[in-house]
Amino acid sequence: MDPILKIAREHDLFVIEDAAEAHGAEYKGKKIGSLSDISCFSFYGNKIMTTGEGGMCLTNNEELAEKMRILRDHGMNPKRRYWHDIIGFNYRMTNLQAAIGLAQVEKLDTFIKKKREIAKTYNSLLRETKEITLPPEEKWAKNVYWMYSILVKNRDQLIEKLSREGIDSRPFFYPIHVQPPHRIREKIPVAEELSKKGINLPSFVTLKKEEIEKIADTITANIQ
Repeated sequence: MDPILKIAREHDLFVIEDAAEAHGAEYKGKKIGSLSDISCFSFYGNKIMTTGEGGMCLTNNEELAEKMRILRDHGMNPKRRYWHDIIGFNYRMTNLQAAIGLAQVEKLDTFIKKKREIAKTYNSLLRETKEITLPPEEKWAKNVYWMYSILVKNRDQLIEKLSREGIDSRPFFYPIHVQPPHRIREKIPVAEELSKKGINLPSFVTLKKEEIEKIADTITANIQ
């Protein structure tokens, strides 16, 4: 984030921080979500904490905050009820979702601790397998391991073999630049390589150590 923020200051740009899956993560001792003009978190069901669906935007800029409040409520003028000066959206969170979210916040530290324990167990079981690239954690960062993700050469074959053993997994997302609405001719090799080799392993907070051991044993037995 430091070089991104430096470029933004030099060119008078706003920075929007994609913190969708990074609840509780840290960058150089600072919480993710506090480093930019606006940060965005997701509360979808598979995130570290959830409200079932939806998300949250954070900002220290009161002008931007007020604009986002208006946009989330159909663009309605806050001083003139049912009058819409601009086109907005229905992005309001229900009271029920908010109550779930508040309860989840109370458990967030426990969720993160469990996620990091799961990652530590995976790392200890898989680090000797040379064909696997484990998820990195820089010295200046705190990784909350929204998903435990590894890189392997024959990713699709491994997913199939895990499935035969009753183990669910997910491939990495496709890069944005290969999606039809955003396709470009240029190659972006790092993103393409990650998409080709990346696999997300089970890492839900109720995962047991013996289940992790079974997953790791299945992977090491089927890596080519």
